[in-house]
Amino acid sequence: MHETPAFHRHAEATTAELFYDLFFVANLTTFTANLEINDSEALSAYIGFFCLLWFTWYQTSLYDVRFAADSVFERCCKALHFGVMVGFAVIGPDWKPGQAVYSYSKFKAFSYILMVSRFVLIWQYGVTLFFTWRYRRTRLPLLMVMASYLVAAILYGALSTAFPKDSDTPATSNVYIAWYVIAIGETLLTTAVSCYWRVISFKGTHLVQRMSLLTLIILGEGIIVICKAISYIVKNDYPFDSSVTGQIVSSILIIYFLYMLYFDRLREDHFGTIKQQIWAFIHFPLHISLVLLLEGVSNFVTWRQAIVGLEYLDSWMNYGLKDFFETNPVDYKNVTLAIDYYNNTAAEQVFAFVPKGTDLTGPKQTVEKALEAMSKAFTPNMTATGAWNDEDFVTAYADYYFTLFNTNLEALAIKAPEKKEKEGAKPNPADTLVALLKVFDLIFVYFFVTAGLTLIVMGTLAFLSEKPKTIGAYFRNGMYFTVGLALCLLSLLKFTAAEGKYEYSPWVLPTLTLSFFAVVVINYIKRKPKAYEH
Repeated sequence: MHETPAFHRHAEATTAELFYDLFFVANLTTFTANLEINDSEALSAYIGFFCLLWFTWYQTSLYDVRFAADSVFERCCKALHFGVMVGFAVIGPDWKPGQAVYSYSKFKAFSYILMVSRFVLIWQYGVTLFFTWRYRRTRLPLLMVMASYLVAAILYGALSTAFPKDSDTPATSNVYIAWYVIAIGETLLTTAVSCYWRVISFKGTHLVQRMSLLTLIILGEGIIVICKAISYIVKNDYPFDSSVTGQIVSSILIIYFLYMLYFDRLREDHFGTIKQQIWAFIHFPLHISLVLLLEGVSNFVTWRQAIVGLEYLDSWMNYGLKDFFETNPVDYKNVTLAIDYYNNTAAEQVFAFVPKGTDLTGPKQTVEKALEAMSKAFTPNMTATGAWNDEDFVTAYADYYFTLFNTNLEALAIKAPEKKEKEGAKPNPADTLVALLKVFDLIFVYFFVTAGLTLIVMGTLAFLSEKPKTIGAYFRNGMYFTVGLALCLLSLLKFTAAEGKYEYSPWVLPTLTLSFFAVVVINYIKRKPKAYEH
């Protein structure tokens, strides 16, 4: 009679849990705003930070849904967990894992923060063990969970000493990888213990609601990111053409379809102890895929506006050059008119759309020098062919052309990764433009990969939670996997000649919208139940 305690269960998330979720989303929003995912290093850094943030949240939530009760002790522990979340905000701006840095002091401090978070969990589980000590069946599983957190805490603390010491020369370190291994390992062990010892399982808890609420929060974060992208376009006074409007509509529909694809197949009733914990654990790949997918959606909204702006700017510049050579004799007066035309094009079609407060000193100086060099390169009776054969003219025109293109992209917060220039060397506008365009090659790949993974993981979640397994359920899950795999394979266009045409077209977001819509429609096709005679 005294071997299985009856823990107090909550039907839904408590206000303390929801308040803790606010710290999670605040960290995620701030970190997303600070880190530009513009190369593979930044992408891996983003995934790594999200991994540590998510698993820290998850470990705390695993305790809360089973054992938390409103008390002075629990409120003190919750305050410490809030402090840990603030620690993530401290490390966020300097999160550069794998890069050479002069000081690892913040990384060392962060390792101690992770250690403290696990000691708080040991304290909480220890108090639970104290009050349930007379129930023999709870002793071993709780002690094992505490032991796993103790080992994790010791390892986190020890890792702080493994980082390089501060020096005058930057140093690299891969110690941070151990954080990921420990976080995943302790979570797997905690899950395994609760699967084997059902006395501390999640049956009767609101674990499903906690995971679904976090999914909803991440979708909300995606809405913020997309609205921010739209605000860049509006703030810069860019005109909306039909293709940009289509991207905005598609982005909204994508989020709405994601909401339906997840929540329409959600089952809140208990569907098996082991299945439920696997279901909760694989929300990690779902959530990281969702975050990156919605980041990609927002980028493609601004990317479409950038393409429209570049095409518009290109037509103005080419028209001016063609008109100048075909209708005007080359003399001093008309050269001056041509230079004035290009100067006005730069001012009215590019610089006028840059947000207020942006430093345009560099681009304006480059444009002025390029126009001056172009003016000097003109000679009497020069033809279009002669101009393009003149090295000075071509170099100056290229600097002018690429500088305006780069400024147009950067006005929409599209930034290339920082590149170390040799001492005394000046950045080449053409190389900068190539670097900016490569950013969207990366986005194109992870956008479709995460879109496909999102569908595949959602299908897996539905398969785990649905019962009984009907033919219709298998068919619907099959659509999740088939469309998801097809979307993943679309990323392979990166390695074909067709990638450029498709990436620069207005059909990237509509493709995803139509794919999600097809799966949503299949979800609502159900077999008509047979009518039985009584």
